This record gives sequence, C-alpha cells and structure tokens, in this order.
Amino acid sequence: MNQIEKTLNSLAEDVYLNACMHGFHDGDSAKTDIELLAKWTANLHGEVSELWEAARKGQIEKDCDKEATIVCPNVGIRRLTCAEEELADIIIRALDTSSALDIDIGAAVIAKHEFNKTRPHLHGGKLA
Repeated sequence: MNQIEKTLNSLAEDVYLNACMHGFHDGDSAKTDIELLAKWTANLHGEVSELWEAARKGQIEKDCDKEATIVCPNVGIRRLTCAEEELADIIIRALDTSSALDIDIGAAVIAKHEFNKTRPHLHGGKLA
C-alpha cells in the first residue's frame, strides 16, 4: 500500500468517526444496506447540487456562507470559497460512505485513476 492509499484510508476513517460522533450514523444498524446507500447517495448528491447552485449564481470564488472562519492547526485561519467548501464536502461525504461500507478507498482511487489513464479521448461518447 502506498502513501496516497494510506492517507485516503486514514482520512476516510477519521471522517467516518467524526460523522458518527456527530450523529450522522445514528440508527444505521436498523436500516437495510439499500436504505443506507440511498441516504448516503442523496447526501452526496446534495453536496454536488450545492456546488452547481453556487456556480449558477456566479458565487464559486466568493466566500462560503459560513459565518466564522475555519481554523485548522495545519492550515491556519482562512475562509473557504464556495468551490473549496462544496468540493471538500463532496470528498468528505464520499470518504464517509467508503468507510461506512468498509471499502479500501485508497486502493480503489489509485486503481480507477490508473485505469482512466488507459482510456481513449472522450471515452464513452461523454462530453464531460
């Protein structure tokens, strides 16, 4: 396992434990896997939608709507732009879900990235 995999997996575990401590996984044991995946997917979709709404409103580079600045020992004191906040939320939701599902997200990201390098230009006929 390389350092990127270890870092992603460690961050996923930290994100999941934080979500648990803040009640985001309360009652999970009483739900089916499909119900849980539906909830987690909807939450992830919600974060993507918030990013899109910020873009539609021309607010991507504006400060996020949090009243206080974010204080982080490793980063210092700063405000996040809407793009930074929403992209971080998307990653956090994905890491939380991967940890809840006991997925080795580090290995999965590396494997998928390496596979994507082999794909042709605009593969699958997708425009984005």
